[in-house]
Amino acid sequence: MNLEKPSQENVTYMLNEITSKLKMANASVFENLTLESIHYEPLVDIYTVIHRKKSISLREMQLFAEELRTIRK
Repeated sequence: MNLEKPSQENVTYMLNEITSKLKMANASVFENLTLESIHYEPLVDIYTVIHRKKSISLREMQLFAEELRTIRK
């Protein structure tokens, strides 16, 4: 998947992967995010960091969740 080109499919894919990896209980918060309602590049950055990590601490989960809240326009 080419994440360099912004698309709704990429947004959906990354959010699904992020919420799965972070084991977010309230993942529904991100279900209706559209390409037009987010800052795409920060989402790609968050996805990349999370995707590369083998394990994520509780504190890191909290920090990533905070960052995800800031990507909304």
